Amino acid sequence: MKKSLLALSLLSAFGIASAQSSVTMYGIVDAGITYDNGSSAGTVTKLESGIESGSRLGFRGTEDLGSGLKALFVLEQGFDIDTGKSGQGGRLFGRQAWVGLNSEYGQVSAGRQYTPIFNAYGVVDPFGKGTSGDIYTLFGRASDFLSEYKRMDNSVVYTTPSSLGGFNAAVAYSFGEVAGDEKKQAQAGLSLGYNNGPLSVVYAYHKANNALAKPPASTETYQAHLVGGTYDFKVVKLHVAAEQVKHGDNHKTESYLLGATVPVGQHSLFADYTYRNDKMNDDSNSDQFAIGYNHNLSKRTNLYTILAYTTNDPKAKINVDVYGKSYKSVQLGIRHAF
Repeated sequence: MKKSLLALSLLSAFGIASAQSSVTMYGIVDAGITYDNGSSAGTVTKLESGIESGSRLGFRGTEDLGSGLKALFVLEQGFDIDTGKSGQGGRLFGRQAWVGLNSEYGQVSAGRQYTPIFNAYGVVDPFGKGTSGDIYTLFGRASDFLSEYKRMDNSVVYTTPSSLGGFNAAVAYSFGEVAGDEKKQAQAGLSLGYNNGPLSVVYAYHKANNALAKPPASTETYQAHLVGGTYDFKVVKLHVAAEQVKHGDNHKTESYLLGATVPVGQHSLFADYTYRNDKMNDDSNSDQFAIGYNHNLSKRTNLYTILAYTTNDPKAKINVDVYGKSYKSVQLGIRHAF
């Protein structure tokens, strides 16, 4: 009898422990065909991975520590479905890799994480930070050779709790880890937002010391300010955004976006116009028109098609390898989330 009671107690204790923690595997598999004329060698048609959403495999875990405190982690690997290769330069968990604590006072996490300004792009972009028509084509850069700042290594991020009446904020810092100079290669960012009912607005800032460029030996500082929002009228959702970017003393740009998303039954039609104005050189401006359509086959699977057209001034070459050339892209694909 005593042995039975002991066994029951052990099983009950194990069951409680199991209920308090969980690990979920998730992912996205995205593949499509792209036709573009970005190369000086001529047009090309290719099979690409992660057109609408980067193909990925991830693990998300949580453990209830009691009193409203939870331990969390995310490990997320990117991959190219057309070749089977790892994404993000071959990193094992190149998309995300972080661990943290969450409570009623917010969340603190440490590792490789998205920057607050990149998350803010997703709030205002009708293309959702994916495809050739997305906001990141002309936003996030002060020149046509600036490296892009989507993620930060060695970073600590604090995000506010969700119980603030629609208000939210995030603060991030990435350690440069350079001996003798703590500021070198360091990055910092923040975002302030409001999301309630049909209205969403956001402000975001990002700063990177010794901003990477080509060649990489740069001592310049990169700074970006973004403001934007959306308003959902039910029959149409409007998107607006503006950004100013500085890269050292020689590059300063302003970018603007106006877009719309129109629900078509369970599907959606979306479009935008973006414009990048180089404040230091009138001959380096670019603009882009893009339109897309999502056809949902289920809650997890959709077909999409995207058309994008970019024009460049004589000293600009966004999406192309020849200054002044225009860019055309047609994309057809399928995305499945699990």
